[in-house]
Amino acid sequence: MCTLDFYEGQARLDGAFCDYTENDKMEYLQNAYAQGIRNIEMESLCFAAMCHHAGIKSAVVCVTLLDRLKGDQVNTPHEIMEEWQDRPQTIVARYMRKMLQIDVQTI
Repeated sequence: MCTLDFYEGQARLDGAFCDYTENDKMEYLQNAYAQGIRNIEMESLCFAAMCHHAGIKSAVVCVTLLDRLKGDQVNTPHEIMEEWQDRPQTIVARYMRKMLQIDVQTI
């Protein structure tokens, strides 16, 4: 799910402004989860709109860093975060090579 920002739009309590309680946050997140939402981010909508406007085919691949039903702070070690970042890049690169019929050994 794409929201307007990292804090209020994602029901975080540690931003500059916060007009809801911990209970409000949990109700919001549990409702989103019940509707099948497993990731909250803020960049994809703008990216997709710009690509659509420019007539460029695009896709968005997201990485979920933590279970928001268990906490808000990202405490994952940097090395693990890099692995999580590399996995989707590898998947997308493989897909692009397949769609473009590029043999990896010729590169």
